[in-house]
Amino acid sequence: MEKDKRPFYCYLDDFDLLTIIVPIKNYSDKDTYVLIGNEEIIKLKIEQKVNIGVEIKLIASFDAYIFLGELYFIQNQKKEMSELYTGKIVRTELFDNIYQYNKDDLGFTYTKASTKFKVWTPVAKYVKLELVSPNGEKSIYDLTYKNAGVWRAEIEGDLEGYRYRFQVYVNGKERIVVDPYAIASNANGEYSYVVDKSRFFPMEHKSKFSGNMLDAILYEMSIRDFTIDPSVDFEHKGKFLGVIEEGKKTKDGFSAGLDYLKELGITHVQLMPVFDFDGIDENKDEPQYNWGYNPQQYFVPEGWFSTNPNDPYARINEFRQMIDVLHKNGISVVMDVVYNHVFDAEEFPFEKLVPGYPYHVDRQGICTNVSGCHNDVATHRQMMRKLIIDNVKYWVNEFKIDGFRFDLMGLIDYETMNELRQELHEISEHLIVYGEGWNMYSSNLTDRMAHMRNKNVIPTIGFFNDTFRETIKGATFKVMEKGYATGDVSEIDKVKQVMLGSAYNRFMFKYTSQSINYVECHDNQTFFDKAITISDDIELVKKQEMLATSMVLLAQGVPFLHSGQEFFRTKQMDENSYISSDEINLIDWERRAEFNESVEYIKKLIAIRKKYGCFKLKSSSELEQEAEIIEMNSKSLMIHYNSKCNILVIFKPLLESETVIIPDEYKLVLSSSQNYQVEDSNEYILNDIGTYIFIKE
Repeated sequence: MEKDKRPFYCYLDDFDLLTIIVPIKNYSDKDTYVLIGNEEIIKLKIEQKVNIGVEIKLIASFDAYIFLGELYFIQNQKKEMSELYTGKIVRTELFDNIYQYNKDDLGFTYTKASTKFKVWTPVAKYVKLELVSPNGEKSIYDLTYKNAGVWRAEIEGDLEGYRYRFQVYVNGKERIVVDPYAIASNANGEYSYVVDKSRFFPMEHKSKFSGNMLDAILYEMSIRDFTIDPSVDFEHKGKFLGVIEEGKKTKDGFSAGLDYLKELGITHVQLMPVFDFDGIDENKDEPQYNWGYNPQQYFVPEGWFSTNPNDPYARINEFRQMIDVLHKNGISVVMDVVYNHVFDAEEFPFEKLVPGYPYHVDRQGICTNVSGCHNDVATHRQMMRKLIIDNVKYWVNEFKIDGFRFDLMGLIDYETMNELRQELHEISEHLIVYGEGWNMYSSNLTDRMAHMRNKNVIPTIGFFNDTFRETIKGATFKVMEKGYATGDVSEIDKVKQVMLGSAYNRFMFKYTSQSINYVECHDNQTFFDKAITISDDIELVKKQEMLATSMVLLAQGVPFLHSGQEFFRTKQMDENSYISSDEINLIDWERRAEFNESVEYIKKLIAIRKKYGCFKLKSSSELEQEAEIIEMNSKSLMIHYNSKCNILVIFKPLLESETVIIPDEYKLVLSSSQNYQVEDSNEYILNDIGTYIFIKE
């Protein structure tokens, strides 16, 4: 029965409470109601009556056990009936405890003899499996409910290559639902597919990363941006396979693509979303663009990045092949994952399966919008937490992913993050986890979220350090406001702290490994675009960006580079390019060639960081023993590392000449500027903005 045709509306809000909403024109204080279902007629006691304008809300109690998989109706004294829908009960703690499912077999389990299907929906009245053979023959099978909210069916025969989805009756209507645990799909997620894992691309190589966060040098990149530039002849432009094409060069003969990554020396690529996302029509050939922060199918690689989105194996095998080749070349892979929201709250499979369960809602039952995406996933609920943890484990086990960057991690509860971190550690000690730790809630939910204020209860997880970014680059949302690298030296004390990993005397963190140091990422303006807005002197801006990038790479903590930052990436002043064109977002390989001198400097800088342990001090006590930071008269900074490697680094943000006396046994091994003079072997006159590294011979 359609909702707008029912005489009244009724919702199950707890195991002994329900709500009846009656149009005020049809209501009388003499009305009585009973609950009918499971061969019972159950008396209702009206506990509260609330006038809500054109309707009356009645809160009624009852003394009976409700079977959520059975149909129930509310009947009034006129014999008018309405189906009882699932309401707030799905958000109760008791519901979560009763219907928690712990096994790792949701989705399908394939053998050549048969395939098992399992889907979680405690509130469905029936679930059917729609199964379509490779030649188009459709069959419908009933699933059976047993316990813990799980419906199941086992279909005999070899179903490899069959496509499937579910027909689920919930809250008065039958809906088509794709499997939230599907691992294979055709274009745009129309159908899930049964696939045989023995046909997956064989992965032969593993990450060589140590597992120590401080050994990581992170490099954020988009699959599409990396190879879409028309000036380089990538065969698979914008695809997984394009990332691993070798021998690619710019018009001037400089390395591009994979060869460039290998030469640069970074340890990890952080891939912007590669799970299946919405906002792109995978069947269209014409140019389209989306960053991918629109989760659709969490266990399925994105078809836009495959050579054939309608081949369920292509996206899987090409993604596996890409990772395998990156591992072969010494590059680990971090996935950027988005669990704080979904693209379409109504179409998300869990919302269809268990309405009202997946999200935070306000007192009116409306989805909150802290994420800015019109929904916030309730990660603390048992089956949402399970989905997240099952998902990261799947990417590690099936694709050998080496770490995860969590989008808006401050909207995920820290119990989930801690459990997830422990599960990943059980699989491998080399896996890394970090995320955006902004504190976004103003309610009591903030007390349980994985933001930086709760950093002490999630000590093995890293946080993007926006204090580093704002201090070195300048205010993100005040485009003309300068930072240390762009000429404002007024916050020198804060500069000292962020250069010491924001962990000296626990300034922000307990350990430097919690600090992800950066000055730009995919969000907001690139450093170049902000700096060129402040000053149109491109030579000055280049010096400033080299200083900022040097500070990222040489600060205590974990360095993070935005792809192309090392050759002054620009997005033509586009501050939020999530759906902008390829022309705005692409990696401009001609720019890499134009600014090769800067690239060569960054390569050497990376090599120095990797070689010397003094850039990887972990605790406040180590920093006190090993690091001495000196503020010079001109507000340049000198950092001296003592016994471990005897290195002295000067960061100079201003153009005014400055004379420094360096001990005789220290020699200048690298500088971002050659504009200096040496007097009497140890007196250096520095005439330019830059970074100067001295090492004891």
